[in-house]
Amino acid sequence: MPDPERGIAACRRDFGEMALTWRALAARSAPRARIDAEAQVFNQMVVALQARFGEGPRGRVALEVRLLAQGVRAGGWFPEAGPGWRAAQSVTGYRPGDRIALSEAVFARLSEAFLD
Repeated sequence: MPDPERGIAACRRDFGEMALTWRALAARSAPRARIDAEAQVFNQMVVALQARFGEGPRGRVALEVRLLAQGVRAGGWFPEAGPGWRAAQSVTGYRPGDRIALSEAVFARLSEAFLD
């Protein structure tokens, strides 16, 4: 039987390494290129985060990660979330129809909340 704590620790390590790689690349990039690339990188990281755990996790933050990943895969817009969605109670604050453009800081907060 898989050990969920080991999976979470490995996920934290892997995503931490990806963030370090991003920072090294960003430090050598022009400001405008860095801004454009940051959203692309961290939008894809939320897709990877969701894929890593599939539909297993439950709860408000897990729903937010699933919705963000769904939106990124479908063109980059936050999808309709259903009547129970409260953007004000979410980590990111996205509302249906918002363009998804995650920053490193927002992804860090979201992934920590998801993995806790």
